[in-house]
Amino acid sequence: MERRNIFFRFGILASLALASCSANDKNLNLVSPPNELGKGTLSINLNPDPSFSEGTRSLNESNYMLTSEYTVQIINASNDNVLLECKAYELGSYLPKTFDIGSYKITATYGAEHDASRDEFFMSGSTVVTLKAKEEKSVVVNCSPTCGKVSVDFDQTMATYFDDYNVTFGGTKMLGSSTIAWSKTDVEPWYIALDKNGENINYTISLKAKEDYLTQGNGGTVANGSATGTFRLERNKAHKLTIRPSYTPTTDGGLQLGITIDESTNDKKITYEIPVTWL
Repeated sequence: MERRNIFFRFGILASLALASCSANDKNLNLVSPPNELGKGTLSINLNPDPSFSEGTRSLNESNYMLTSEYTVQIINASNDNVLLECKAYELGSYLPKTFDIGSYKITATYGAEHDASRDEFFMSGSTVVTLKAKEEKSVVVNCSPTCGKVSVDFDQTMATYFDDYNVTFGGTKMLGSSTIAWSKTDVEPWYIALDKNGENINYTISLKAKEDYLTQGNGGTVANGSATGTFRLERNKAHKLTIRPSYTPTTDGGLQLGITIDESTNDKKITYEIPVTWL
């Protein structure tokens, strides 16, 4: 457990035929007829893996396991020409189809990319395969989110000490100077688009104390305060910011706020607390 102090102030494809593709079947077997001289056989399986722990009321993450709506591309790896593009459920209409011997990039995508969203995220995966004459090759395209998931849990006792409180997140390349907000009544997580190597997420907690818990400062009573911090977020990982107050009466006002970064939604790798003192 790490503690930090913060003060107030997210080869070839000879011919292919769709063997099986139902709405909940992630195996899309594209198999050619028996090998011929200079031909090859390719089978493709999609393996989507959104590892976020649970769905939400506005977005059911399990829907991203259904492969029929994924867009599949077969691309000539030597010149980036797209040789075939269609929805997974449409593959049977386009195949069989013959390709020259060589290397091919196979991609699969689903959803839409957003800087940050509560309603949708983007799944993407790709692999490169080289087919030789009379070779049978099975390819698995692993698809995963291009975002991380953030949420906030305000302890119910926050309402005892504060009239208002919220959290804003920012700092990613796609968000730029923009931020996203989590109000005291929000319950749905944010899905924040990230660089492939992950990014640092900045957060600011803003609070307005109730009259009975105002702090005495040099210029008089202080009602508003803020705390800032940063955590690392990776694609397909989730962070929860758990915020709870701890009040100890002192002569100069002593309102403290405990902040926990909780990664229990992904195997509980790291948890650390950040005590914040109201000055």
